[in-house]
Amino acid sequence: MAAQPPSANSPSNHADSERLDSWKEIAVYLRRDLRTVQRWEEHEGLPVHRHLHGKQGSVYAFRQELDAWLANRQPDPKPGPRAAQQNNDVALLGSRAAPSKAGQRKLATYAVAALTLLLAAGGVMIWRRTHREPSTRALVQTDTLAVLPFEDLSQNHSDGYVADGLTDDLITDLGETGRLPVISRTSVMEFKDKNEPLQKIAQALHANLIIEGTILRSGDRVRITAQLIDASNDHHLWADRFERNFHNVLTLQDDVAGDIVAAVEEKLTGNVATRQPPRPVNPEARVAYLTGRFYWNQRDEPGLKEAIRYFDQAIAKDPDYAAAYSGLADCYNLLSVWGSLTPNEAFPEARKDALRAIQLDPNSAEPYTSLAFETYRYQWDFAGAEKDFQKAIALNPNYVTAHQWYGEFLGDIRRFDQGIAELRKAQQLDPLSPIVGCDLAACYMHAGRDQEAVAVLQQIVARQPDFAAAHNYLASAYYYEGDYSDSEKERTVYVRLSGDNGEDEVLRISGEWASGKKEQARREMEALLASAKEGRFGYVQMAQMYASVGDKDKAFACLNKAYKEHSWWLVTMEVEPAFDPLRNDPRFQELERRVGLPQ
Repeated sequence: MAAQPPSANSPSNHADSERLDSWKEIAVYLRRDLRTVQRWEEHEGLPVHRHLHGKQGSVYAFRQELDAWLANRQPDPKPGPRAAQQNNDVALLGSRAAPSKAGQRKLATYAVAALTLLLAAGGVMIWRRTHREPSTRALVQTDTLAVLPFEDLSQNHSDGYVADGLTDDLITDLGETGRLPVISRTSVMEFKDKNEPLQKIAQALHANLIIEGTILRSGDRVRITAQLIDASNDHHLWADRFERNFHNVLTLQDDVAGDIVAAVEEKLTGNVATRQPPRPVNPEARVAYLTGRFYWNQRDEPGLKEAIRYFDQAIAKDPDYAAAYSGLADCYNLLSVWGSLTPNEAFPEARKDALRAIQLDPNSAEPYTSLAFETYRYQWDFAGAEKDFQKAIALNPNYVTAHQWYGEFLGDIRRFDQGIAELRKAQQLDPLSPIVGCDLAACYMHAGRDQEAVAVLQQIVARQPDFAAAHNYLASAYYYEGDYSDSEKERTVYVRLSGDNGEDEVLRISGEWASGKKEQARREMEALLASAKEGRFGYVQMAQMYASVGDKDKAFACLNKAYKEHSWWLVTMEVEPAFDPLRNDPRFQELERRVGLPQ
């Protein structure tokens, strides 16, 4: 909207208290976020003025103009008890004071102008009344919902944990309804504190329905606004504001989240699902838990160790916080991969924490997912693991890690189509997660669909070039395609980013063995085994080396040692290409039977 210079009769001559001198002040006054008020200015004529200073400029607006515009845009309904209560709370939040007599005269002028416009548009209003849109919006198959991080508009931003907690509650509660896909917290947090256009965010998340909102605290009162937007046409489907006392912060987030979920459910489906109020969580424990999940999602050894520290802090603050025990279980599950702990050290800890979480919250999907991972990788109970994965998904159809790890499980037992379907579901729910994409690519490779794996991995490294695991997977994908030059380039990048040169050592030692330097290669393999961690290099990797040079007896000797150590790598036997030379040997089939893998 082109800004016009104020006339002699415009509100520019009002007292400074009537003027708002930034987008943020305008957003706070209207109780909306920055994106919304900027859209209103661009598409609906919100009266915002601009003053140019050389090549730069500033925006400002007048309270009375905004009030008049807002009244004409959506007249306030007849106030009921709730509206009256909100009016009583307005003073506590520093809201609009009653206008002066001069202001009342000007408001009367605006009202006359507005009435003239309304009379001129009478035919349109009658048409709208007789063609009113339904109170609900029917869901369609392609609908996907994203809850953007709520924005803290408080002056000192000291209560940001309330905004983050409310965002997390909404994602969890809406996800558990199972009515439509809900984008995970990992992906939406990429847009925290970023004033990106809504349609750009929606495109990146592959979501067409967006919930966004703000939190504003003043003293002992807090105001929360939320709105549901159809990003495909920028149509506001629903909006509301909630005002609460801040002293009951333990229930504040859950209370408001429940109201928002009920309203959104009713708007989208016409029904309101019954919801059991969750147990209130200590806010400091919630912050520690969310921080732990941030580090857990780094999916590397330093991140996992830092995550454990935060999950322990959460439990210290709230000993009955089930989600924190699930976080610990997930950390111990993955530390077995990185080799910080042996399987016999890591997995029993993971199982203990997962069972404790189930005891505290038997209706949560997270601990059943943690337990299923341990059950298949350490107990080697594949039927039991599948049962727990399916229970987790039934409890929360939108829990990303359940679909991700279930897909990985299905791929390991050669149910590739099912595994790819689960991993695609995980990617739909968490489109910006690099590890989900890597696991999908691995399942493609095991199914012999190398070109699809390369396409997925190229997108990941283009978006997150410092994610080491993606380069490692891409090196393998290029190798299977026969593109050895690009494979070596990606392997070099992986070693530089991760510091893990184990696979390069394996290739070098295998080359020495093939060239006849068998004794030297044997000594180097044993030295590598002695110095390497279980997750990076162990008896399974040594067996692969012997298999690659045709020494089957030594390969099976190593595999038997891996079996005695309960190496989790054995669950990948059926899909690991390095074992192809051993596959027709009865000893290999017997080992598969002992591990419990489907024949």
